[in-house]
Amino acid sequence: MKVRADGFEFEFPGALDAFVFDEKDKTHSRFHGLSHAMRAVDLVVELPNDTLFIEVKDFHAPDDYNFKAAVTDDEQGQRRQRVNHLRDVLVHKFRDTWLYRWSERAAGTLDKPVRYLCVLSLDNGLLGTVGKELRQALPAGSAGPRWQRELATACVVLNPQRWNTAFPAWPLNRY
Repeated sequence: MKVRADGFEFEFPGALDAFVFDEKDKTHSRFHGLSHAMRAVDLVVELPNDTLFIEVKDFHAPDDYNFKAAVTDDEQGQRRQRVNHLRDVLVHKFRDTWLYRWSERAAGTLDKPVRYLCVLSLDNGLLGTVGKELRQALPAGSAGPRWQRELATACVVLNPQRWNTAFPAWPLNRY
């Protein structure tokens, strides 16, 4: 099953469903109609045993986020603010999508673990920083002391090159 988002085409052989979740076309059956109030990830992929939430960001100027390579303190502060904003946007997209999907689910439907995968066109060093901060902010991979389940079993931040290395069964290409 193939699905496209933000200039990338993903392939998920064996998926039960894969679709653009942040659908803009009001006539499309997948249009959720609440984008005025809630954010949404780009893609949702239903696999037999889990669900993938996928967010794609293809930056035109990725160096604008690289605060580690800034020359001045002012520039470093501005770039750090961009990374913080990006992290906050990614957190909101995940949480709102989780609520959307929970609300859409028919009564009696089994819960499946959710994995959050972010494809960002950033360099490898910055991906680690964003991933670590995102996992802490969600939280992913851990549950609160009274929780019966995790919000997300995994949160992975990759660029397209790392995606194809980490997930060779799910090829990603630009189109």
